[in-house]
Amino acid sequence: MIVKTKAQPWLDRFAGYLEIERNCSSHTVRAYLNDLRQLIESQLPPEPPVDQTFQVTGFLKAESLKDYMRSIQNKYSRPTLARKISAIRTFCRYLKREQLLPDDPSKLVRGPKLSRRLPACLDREEITRLFMAVGSETLGIRDRAILETLYATGMRVSELCGLKVKDYNPTAMEMRAFGKGSRERVVLLNESTRSWVHNYLENHWSKLASGRQPCPEDHLFISRESTPLSTRSVHRLVLKYALAAGIDKTITPHTLRHTFATHMLEGGADLRIVQDLLGHSSISTTQIYTHVSLDRIKKIYTATHPRA
Repeated sequence: MIVKTKAQPWLDRFAGYLEIERNCSSHTVRAYLNDLRQLIESQLPPEPPVDQTFQVTGFLKAESLKDYMRSIQNKYSRPTLARKISAIRTFCRYLKREQLLPDDPSKLVRGPKLSRRLPACLDREEITRLFMAVGSETLGIRDRAILETLYATGMRVSELCGLKVKDYNPTAMEMRAFGKGSRERVVLLNESTRSWVHNYLENHWSKLASGRQPCPEDHLFISRESTPLSTRSVHRLVLKYALAAGIDKTITPHTLRHTFATHMLEGGADLRIVQDLLGHSSISTTQIYTHVSLDRIKKIYTATHPRA
């Protein structure tokens, strides 16, 4: 459709703004562009004239945006609706900055209230069972190193899959991770994790790479075909070992990130330190873990205090 084609240059410019100036991740850019395409398509007439000129600002009016949000509010979850509104608001602010809109119509559009769900978390006994469910063959050693790394560092699964051999520093017992928007940070390893990663890298990495020794630019965690592990593969292996360990919870790699943060705070770590280790840009994102810790403390108190 010609009108859709004419909208693409505006979306391309906006994508460049998100990537370069806002330092957004590729995932965020794709999601925002898809949301905006959906908005644009909803405003097009069924059969627009061939010579119709696309005006990117023509449909960005408060009432039109409100009507659009009302039309989709029952089709998507609240987090998805909140993201769609975020995409629209960011786009409107960008157009206003470029002097293509006299004002920001998205200010008058309300989003859904999001209830903050407490993330799933494993206790220390469940962590031990998860690790013990792993075998001792080459893939088992790799998988144990992955589970240990996720729990020891609190890194995101995308960060883990992006690790290169050069990012692992066994002497300093740390790794260099690249988070959302390619923000770099250093995460710390404990002795157990360092030992498992060292064993995997020294004795088993080459077995997955047809005998080739790892180079600094190689991915740290690779598949049996010597290709970089995908996030989906890591999701599958975490679920596999959770089931094998008899853990009756919905477990994902992100669960280990939540568990890391919760156990750190329960052990007395400062909230700002946990924020830095997780790579959160805002302390408010990290503060949810204080609620998780308090909830667990209340359960322990109720279960153990004689007068509770």
